[in-house]
Amino acid sequence: MYPSKLHVRYGIFVQNFEKAVETHYNIERVVLTKKDSILTKLLGYVFLYIKIFSLILKAKSEDILYVHFPLQIAPALWFVNFFKKRLILNFHGSDLIFENRFTIFLSFFLIPLIRKKHIVVPSEYYRKKIVKEYGVRPYKIFVYPSGGLNLNVFYPMSVKKNKSFVLGFVSNFITSKGWKEFLVAVDRIIKKRIINNIEVVLIGDGPDKKKIDQFLSKSEMNYKLMSGISQSELAVKFNEFDLFIFPTYRESLGLVGLEAMACGTPVIAGKVGGPMGYIKSGFNSFLFKKKDSDDLVEKILEYYFLSFQEKEIIKYNAIETARQYESNKVNAELLFFLKSLN
Repeated sequence: MYPSKLHVRYGIFVQNFEKAVETHYNIERVVLTKKDSILTKLLGYVFLYIKIFSLILKAKSEDILYVHFPLQIAPALWFVNFFKKRLILNFHGSDLIFENRFTIFLSFFLIPLIRKKHIVVPSEYYRKKIVKEYGVRPYKIFVYPSGGLNLNVFYPMSVKKNKSFVLGFVSNFITSKGWKEFLVAVDRIIKKRIINNIEVVLIGDGPDKKKIDQFLSKSEMNYKLMSGISQSELAVKFNEFDLFIFPTYRESLGLVGLEAMACGTPVIAGKVGGPMGYIKSGFNSFLFKKKDSDDLVEKILEYYFLSFQEKEIIKYNAIETARQYESNKVNAELLFFLKSLN
């Protein structure tokens, strides 16, 4: 995964990692950008594997082979065992889920590597998961929150607020990101006439975009649907939101939630691994029951009916929490970890 001109946020955390280490290491990048058809994706993987084998063969003993999303290229990585190469596996969450025949097949190549190599994960939740499920010693697992936050981009801004109560959603448009639960919740609030001035802003792209379009066209919602915006543009949007809704079914970290919080925008997230590590419900943001639109409605209304002072306290706490993930801080820790392997 790696960003491209067409898909600017696809795998942006991989690019953030590269920027974090590029002044300390010479980097040779082998990546696969997002493909829009089965054929181009298949060809992309063929060339990716060829490049990986070539890289493995020419890598020196002092070089580090650093791998994001190891599952998809596990057979190639298994090849590393025949050579004395330093290998670090960076898991991002979905690559630790074996839910179909193909990923189960790939896991046979991957699991032996998990038990032998150094591991990087985006959150404490996934560190505990790997220790428990694979018996990896804790000292071999380093927690690195996906490049952290660039607080020069994501920070509270003075933006012109309109009279609407703006609910934002930023994600890949797929079912597991919870877009349906979000829209169903908003639809219920509007139909009950509890809040009459809601505006919905959805930012992203993906296979469910047509379904989202169809849902919105049949609803009474005042909405905007946007794609392909830059990091700086996204930061402005976060500042325009009253709430950022993050109803994902599973998340290893959820950096986008921290980006919103850094802008002073409270988050309502599903009770899943990553967000549960940085959200204290009612203190700096809110958590709701995963896949439960009714509970999401309750949390939206809970925030809406808070006093101005209560909202300001939550916003302040959100900003202070996000600062703990500042990129310079987490990148310095990453570099110390990498150099400690020498």
